[in-house]
Amino acid sequence: MVDFIWFMDEKVFTMEPPFTSQNDRVYTPIGSKKRFVQPSRLLRTCSTFSKSVMLSVAVSNIGVTELMFVDPGVKVNGHYYRDVLLSQQMIPTIKQVA
Repeated sequence: MVDFIWFMDEKVFTMEPPFTSQNDRVYTPIGSKKRFVQPSRLLRTCSTFSKSVMLSVAVSNIGVTELMFVDPGVKVNGHYYRDVLLSQQMIPTIKQVA
């Protein structure tokens, strides 16, 4: 019989929406077309990639782990999940809670 079961999940929170060229601003004489303006003269109002953060947490009937931040730019695949999230972060934290 199992005394307790842990449920783990990750979630990506987006902080800034992705870039669209419709948000570019350019100051030119009246009648100028945006497509004829050099890209270096455009004022980008949003970044090209959306800014986000990934969190991981585990819960059970005996407690909750602290929030764990996944390193920026890391692809969470089976290797990273097993060797980093579970082995280095989740299991030690679960042992402290239990």
